Amino acid sequence: MRRTVGPLMMRGAALLCILSSIAWAQQPGTAAPQATFRTQSNLVLVPTLVEGNSGEPVFGLTAKDFTVTDNGVPQKIRVEAGTDHAPMSIVLLVQTGRSAYREFNKMVGLPTMAEGLAGNVSHRIAVVAFDSQPHQVLDFTNSPDAVQQAVYSIEPGDDGAAILDAVWYAVDMLDDEPQQNQRVILLLSETRDHGSRTPVHAVVRKIGRSDVVVYSLAFSPSRGDLFDFSGAGGSADLLAPLRMAIQAVRRNTAAAIPNMTGGRYLRFNHGKQFDAELGQLANQVHNRYVLSFQPPDPAPGFHQLRVTLNQPLQAKVLARTNYWAAGPVAEDPPVAAPEPSPQH
Repeated sequence: MRRTVGPLMMRGAALLCILSSIAWAQQPGTAAPQATFRTQSNLVLVPTLVEGNSGEPVFGLTAKDFTVTDNGVPQKIRVEAGTDHAPMSIVLLVQTGRSAYREFNKMVGLPTMAEGLAGNVSHRIAVVAFDSQPHQVLDFTNSPDAVQQAVYSIEPGDDGAAILDAVWYAVDMLDDEPQQNQRVILLLSETRDHGSRTPVHAVVRKIGRSDVVVYSLAFSPSRGDLFDFSGAGGSADLLAPLRMAIQAVRRNTAAAIPNMTGGRYLRFNHGKQFDAELGQLANQVHNRYVLSFQPPDPAPGFHQLRVTLNQPLQAKVLARTNYWAAGPVAEDPPVAAPEPSPQH
């Protein structure tokens, strides 16, 4: 049973900034070409952020500036146009279990979400809280009042932190959204999963088959959670990257899942840092390139992606690291998928 009444005492406008940046392209009077990048079922999308030495986005790159390899094989790519003008569906995924309640006063700006969504913009937000299982607090809506009410209703949960179950649940919700919509999960959680019943490899497969981009803000990380497995290309053992991805999810769930999708993992220890990290995400959400390619005959299963720059720029590339090609093997079902909680 989902709990219904409790405070999220938060302040500031950092999340307003990120949500305003999401909505910017949909303001009245702004040209909004319809993105068509979801029309081909075998099209692989590779969200890619290019940052300079100071963390500023690098603009003006074209397809010839990138090399994308699929299991080590270079692909013919294009840069999709107009993707930042496409409507967007967002799941705000908030951990409430374990000691998450101690972090509520650090999670600056969540109540201002409704203000950031005001106006004639084309996006929808759902709110999901999770402890030992996910609880749908609010289905997708464009109502600022409904979102605000849902956020204020969140209270501490039980002793679980089932991140994998919650991500599975959120991806299922996004799968039912309109085809033309960009799909985003904003995950607020600790770093490691505690109590999920969905197998790790099943979540890796599900994420790999979707075009969901996950952004993560994690609290209380340990030094052992700092890692980067994105440079493991070139292995002759095609199962090694899959094993590495599964191991990464077990080690730091909140970091590995954004890494797979081309999103971003950031950490915070106090309220001011939370503000700063949300501001950083605000600069990234719509400054990504969306590279795409159509593999001619992809082998079913896990595919490792690697994106590099062809010109000698002093820049960092953050991009989707894998996808999963559909095959004859049936996808693992979710384990004990929870029912949505009654809406307010």
